[in-house]
Amino acid sequence: MKYITVLDFETGRVFQYDLGKFGDDYMFIDENTPQHEELESIIVDQGHNLGNCQWMISDDPQIITN
Repeated sequence: MKYITVLDFETGRVFQYDLGKFGDDYMFIDENTPQHEELESIIVDQGHNLGNCQWMISDDPQIITN
């Protein structure tokens, strides 16, 4: 399973989305390697501004805090 983690500078918060929940709404070439544009569409659809956030894909949903 893959996750998108978004560091949103507008809200000052970290968001994480399970890509499995978007499988029906987005066309992925293959579920293990979604296209860059489709991932950005998910981020924008969730209300984030691509010009004011950073994101990454990972297999691990854990966010480490101290």
